[in-house]
Amino acid sequence: MNRPFLLALLLSLPLWVVLGNYIVALIVSLLVAFLASMINALRVMRSGGRHGPGAQSASGRTPVQSQSDEAE
Repeated sequence: MNRPFLLALLLSLPLWVVLGNYIVALIVSLLVAFLASMINALRVMRSGGRHGPGAQSASGRTPVQSQSDEAE
């Protein structure tokens, strides 16, 4: 969910057909897209933010490096 505006534009087209009004569909899709993006950001923050690319643990090592050190 890194691009909520793109998601909103994609959601607006089917909502336009369903609702019959593009302005209302665009507003609803913006609300839904930014809500989904906010939920995703909160989930990542709650988990410590270690799910992103290049994320490091408290020891300064990436999870892959820590696992390979433990295996040796």
